[in-house]
Amino acid sequence: MSEPTRQIAAPKCPSCQAQGVDKIVSTPSKERSRAKQPWFYIIHCTDCGHVYNTISKHSFSQPVTPNFVLPKPS
Repeated sequence: MSEPTRQIAAPKCPSCQAQGVDKIVSTPSKERSRAKQPWFYIIHCTDCGHVYNTISKHSFSQPVTPNFVLPKPS
């Protein structure tokens, strides 16, 4: 018995009908955080520009450093 061949899913753009994983890409936003990381990614079709989604990348939380208070010498 031979198993049926499996194919990788090929997404299709609802606007222009372009098909394949190479047609759906993510592009980082031009806006950057202080750490030079993009705030979000835009998932879109390379042929027509149809936007599927935006994914948040940047976290606004900053590392918390402990505050040490030294006692004043007497």
